[in-house]
Amino acid sequence: MSLVSGLRRSWRGLAPEGLRTAAQPLISPLLTAHVRRQARRAHGADGAAGGPLRIVGYFSGSNGIAASARLAARAFAALGTPVEEVDATGAALTWEAKGPAPTPASAWIFHLNPPELLATLGQMGAARLIGPRYGYWAWELPQAPAAWLKDAALVDEVWVPSTYVGQALAGARAPVRVVPHPLFLEDYEGVQPLPRTAAFQAVTLFDFNSSVARKNPYGALEAFIRAFGEDPTAQLVIKTQNGARFPKALEALRRAAPANVEVIDAAWPYEQVKGLIAGADVLISLHRAEGFGLTPAEALALGTPVVATNWSGVTDFLDAEVAVMIAAGRAPVEDTQGIYAGQTWADPDIGEAAAALRALRTDPDRRAQLAAAGKRRVAERLSPQAWFTTLPDAVKAAAMRAVQGR
Repeated sequence: MSLVSGLRRSWRGLAPEGLRTAAQPLISPLLTAHVRRQARRAHGADGAAGGPLRIVGYFSGSNGIAASARLAARAFAALGTPVEEVDATGAALTWEAKGPAPTPASAWIFHLNPPELLATLGQMGAARLIGPRYGYWAWELPQAPAAWLKDAALVDEVWVPSTYVGQALAGARAPVRVVPHPLFLEDYEGVQPLPRTAAFQAVTLFDFNSSVARKNPYGALEAFIRAFGEDPTAQLVIKTQNGARFPKALEALRRAAPANVEVIDAAWPYEQVKGLIAGADVLISLHRAEGFGLTPAEALALGTPVVATNWSGVTDFLDAEVAVMIAAGRAPVEDTQGIYAGQTWADPDIGEAAAALRALRTDPDRRAQLAAAGKRRVAERLSPQAWFTTLPDAVKAAAMRAVQGR
């Protein structure tokens, strides 16, 4: 029995439950510090121990960081590289590791933000994880938390989905590398567009869990109303999910929508969501901040023109060649949901967006040009092959060895 294990058993056996509960706020920082110390030990960062490539993440989750783990695993598979998936769902900070010690890996790739990474390292046993470690992190505001910069020391390199997120991590205690999300054009071929209900169809999508203020559907709504008023031949669909968790916010959005704007709050199958985007003449993303911007990227892959805020993560793959980029000033962060606070984010020019929508409606050739250019952009910058070129040389070499069965 280890010293830590013995102390924990004595504490549980001798201390009354009330005392243990009262002491929890004091013990939690000690536990976190313990896991950090374990993680900073020598762990074979040179990769000399070999082993498989392992991706650790919330593979069964529905949020963006979970999707990134699945996309990365699939990208390796598309290139013929076998990887092992480790599902970290439910991981919690513990004093001692659980389960048998894992074998060394050529790369441990953690698609987990720092709080979740700490919990996973605690449960897996950071000192037992032999091989180089990479953390894939996503952040939406211009400056990442100070704790994140400090906890970059938990890994040998931090990967981020965009230049914008990389800049937010300036000063991190590990090198930072931009590794965009890979997309698969074959997933967007042959998608059946949903039936039209108007001559000109626009769409904007967001999840209430991701902050109404950040996704800014009211910006899209106002731009659409300025462009078309209540013209029934133009329709905007605002597709949301998780509105039931924020009923007042959902009701306020519905009250603000005129007759030619439909608000749909439902969890749809992925194919149905793609069909909605594919059936639209334009996707509007007047976001205030995006770490990457997966929905605009998917619109490009589907050949749907995009009108987007010219700021944050999307600017790595969106520009005037493939989208209509809307100028934006800066405004203090105001989020009534309390998801984001402090700092500043984008304040897109609604008048410019309205003019862009009017122009696109009357110019089908321009829409077709943007559609074709968008698909080319995805192939050039976001395909699995393009994604692979952004990886560290050591990971690429390990992937090649895995392909060859060595």
